[in-house]
Amino acid sequence: MKYTILPVLGLLASLLLLSGCGNNTEQQATGPAKMSRADNCHVCGMIVLDQQGPKGQVRASNTPRPLHFCSTSDMMAFLFQPETRAIVREAWVHNMHGADWRQPPESAFIDAFSAYYVVDHSRRGAMGHTLAPFAEQAQAEAFIADYGGRILRYQEINVDLIAGMASYAFPDFNTVRDFDPEVELGGGHHGH
Repeated sequence: MKYTILPVLGLLASLLLLSGCGNNTEQQATGPAKMSRADNCHVCGMIVLDQQGPKGQVRASNTPRPLHFCSTSDMMAFLFQPETRAIVREAWVHNMHGADWRQPPESAFIDAFSAYYVVDHSRRGAMGHTLAPFAEQAQAEAFIADYGGRILRYQEINVDLIAGMASYAFPDFNTVRDFDPEVELGGGHHGH
């Protein structure tokens, strides 16, 4: 009798361990991921690591890996899309305090929603003017002393600000922004 109970107890213990492992695999990953040269900007398609200035990452509920952005302005353009808000779980940007502007380190990512952003400064990122993020207000103020600008919090950033930054970098941005694929491309019915 002893010999038949032991295998059953072993089987039950194994099932309990496996069910515990199953719960762990269902948990969603958090935090920024290490970037590689294989990571393209989710908005413009450029290789993220080839670009200068602060970059961003977003974890969305519909993707297993973070979405990468070659600039904070590209990331904000993505975040402000109406359909995006419901799927964003986390977002990070480089803290530029003490970071090399040409290539901020992987370890410098901070929460994008609590950062202090400097706009209207003289530095340029991948797509022209970009938001320079900092973990603390004093860090942002030190940057302003060297490069000019003003501080905004995430809640103060809006679509018009991002569009203005894009139109400064790309004079025809308003034409692109007003592009309507239904009108310009005939609703996708080419050749009919």
